[in-house]
Amino acid sequence: MKAILLTGPRAVTITEVDPPEPGPDEVLVRVGLLGLCGTDLGFYDGSSNYLREGLKSYPFVPGHEWVGTVTGLGPGVDPALAGQRVAGHNFRVCGRCPHCRAGRVRYCPDRSEIGVLGPRPGAGAQLITAPVSTLTRIPDALSDAAGVLLEPTAAAVHAVDRIAVTRQDRVAVLGAGTLGLAAAQVTRALGARTVVFDPQPAARDLARRLGLTAVAAPGADDGEAYDAVIEASGSVAAVRSAVRLVASGGRVAQLGTPHRAVDGFDAAALVIRDVTLHGVLSGIGYWDRLVALVESGAVDLDALVDRVFPVDDLGAAFARLADAGRARPKVLVRVGPVSGDAADRRTAAGDAVAGGRR
Repeated sequence: MKAILLTGPRAVTITEVDPPEPGPDEVLVRVGLLGLCGTDLGFYDGSSNYLREGLKSYPFVPGHEWVGTVTGLGPGVDPALAGQRVAGHNFRVCGRCPHCRAGRVRYCPDRSEIGVLGPRPGAGAQLITAPVSTLTRIPDALSDAAGVLLEPTAAAVHAVDRIAVTRQDRVAVLGAGTLGLAAAQVTRALGARTVVFDPQPAARDLARRLGLTAVAAPGADDGEAYDAVIEASGSVAAVRSAVRLVASGGRVAQLGTPHRAVDGFDAAALVIRDVTLHGVLSGIGYWDRLVALVESGAVDLDALVDRVFPVDDLGAAFARLADAGRARPKVLVRVGPVSGDAADRRTAAGDAVAGGRR
């Protein structure tokens, strides 16, 4: 089968590898679409902290956001899964430690993440294996593009839940990328008064098309004005702003991942104002809630897709991902087909959205 292989900074090829075989309680999935995010861009251009810290090394198969169709079953798998459209989280855990036994798989000390952390190959291949426990079935109401976006945007639902947003809250979301726009739509669905901050005009325009309030930067009157703040960009300036914006007794969710230490972070202000700060890792456990929000129309994931590239045009896909001025945040790669006429129609509709025809 064909697989994407990163061999060094800005060095990516399509290579032939042996297809995997599903083990017990695993399925074989034919990948349809692959999502690219900032983590993938860091691997592509060599800037990733995972590379700097020796947590990942070339060559490897990238990819951790995917949707596909089950084409093979390992021993012990329910036959009803055959032919199902699925997506799945990327954590692979030991299953034996106290965290795993308690269902807290995010905290497994021996976890790996396909395409990101550890030796396991990523989802950038025509076929992958996945444990049944990691899968979510994609209902007919969701496009393939929305299925790909469940992996990153479930973390936004986790962030909203972690800081217990209610309809009485005023919420600031810092960053109008994939995570920020998903989080803002979720807080809006809860009835919270939500403002999205982003310096990029195209990002603010998309937020407004989604019916959100969006401004370039906090104003002088915004200091300590928000009960809850979700930092969704990982930028140094936004991380600092979160401390200034949150009110006394408020909550901050650090959802974005800064790629270096943040100088000038005012921890004393958090103490003085009795603020609760949460780091948010992954969206495991929140996929079903997100699927329900998308099915209801409260969250629009298709609108976040900028373009779908063919797998043989990966250089262009990464170049587009690096373009901060693109109209929409998410770049996808078509790795293979999806099965069934209905699925084909969903995919065609997703491509039309990605091309701006809404």
